[in-house]
Amino acid sequence: MKLDEIDRKILSELSRNAKISHRNLAKLCGTARQTVAARIKKLERAGAIKGYRAILDYEKVGYRSFFVLFLKLDTFDKELTENYIKSMKKDANVMYDASITGEWDVMQILAFEGAKDYENYINSLRNKNRKLIKDSKSHAVLRFYKTSDEYVPLIQ
Repeated sequence: MKLDEIDRKILSELSRNAKISHRNLAKLCGTARQTVAARIKKLERAGAIKGYRAILDYEKVGYRSFFVLFLKLDTFDKELTENYIKSMKKDANVMYDASITGEWDVMQILAFEGAKDYENYINSLRNKNRKLIKDSKSHAVLRFYKTSDEYVPLIQ
C-alpha cells in the first residue's frame, strides 16, 4: 500500500489518540473532515489500521510485577511447537511473545499481580512443556520507560 503525507499523518495521530475527532484530525492534517473520514475507511479496508483499543494502566487493573522470559526450545517437534505458540496467544499473562535470533529462541514479557504468581507460573510452564522447553532465563522488569502503547511510528 502506498501512503502519502496525509495518510502518514492520520496514522501517526490515530496511534497517539484513536478517539480524536475527524474534525480535529482534519485540522492537524490540513485537509477536510470528509477527506479524513474517507482516508480512515481506506486505511481500515487495506488493513493498515487493524483495530482500536483502550490503553490500560496495568497497575490499576492489578498487574504490578513484570518479567522478561527467554526460552530455548526443542523445535524438532513442529506440532508441539505450534500448540505451544497457540497457547501463548491465549495466555493472559503473556503481554509479548516473539521469536528471536541468537542464543534464545523466544522472548516474552509477562505480567502478574506479584512475584509469587510468576514463580508458580514458570514452574507450571516448565512442567507442562517439559518436552519443548530446553532452558529458560528470566529477569524482573523494574520500570518501563516506554511501551508499545506509547510508540508512535514514523511512517514513511
